[in-house]
Amino acid sequence: MSRPSLKDQRSEQILDAYLTCVARYGLDGATQERIAKEAGVKRPLLRHYLGNKEEMTAALAAHVVAEYAALTGFMQAEFGAVETAAGLVELLYRDDPTSDPRLMLAWQALIVAVADYPDMRDPLLDSLARFIDAVEATLRRVAPEARVGRIRAVTQGIVAPYVTLDSISPLKPPKNWRAEMKQSAMILAASLTQDLSPE
Repeated sequence: MSRPSLKDQRSEQILDAYLTCVARYGLDGATQERIAKEAGVKRPLLRHYLGNKEEMTAALAAHVVAEYAALTGFMQAEFGAVETAAGLVELLYRDDPTSDPRLMLAWQALIVAVADYPDMRDPLLDSLARFIDAVEATLRRVAPEARVGRIRAVTQGIVAPYVTLDSISPLKPPKNWRAEMKQSAMILAASLTQDLSPE
């Protein structure tokens, strides 16, 4: 297996710096000066490795989508060992999360920019849809008696606060919020086996 080229390594280094800057300052605030400083490179190298602003933004979007695909794949492998809906919630809301909060913050910044970069819409939406589908498939497997509509609603109710945890991380929310969001997800998970109102 060949080693990654210096160009690939440097591009990854700059993309990681860009991701950090977007997470901190938003897409517009992630200036070339800030990215170059974060990456430890001279500003002209940004264009050399990633191109102009539009190309850099497209590269960042592709990077975020690829990272989410890898994370979803990793989580799906872990979901395979889950035997109950509560077990899925325990896995998602563990105290040592596997996700990088910068990804969600950059994902949100890119969403805001979709009006200017419409080609990013489908890949960004699909990256979240794949994760939602993985959670839903797990709930279908562990709660086969639950109705399809209920599973879908519970899936959304479990995923929304999970995603919110990363998106509010810059606020440094109180630690009990994670526990409360986990508890709400547990209540929803338990509802899969209860006979609630018709759908």
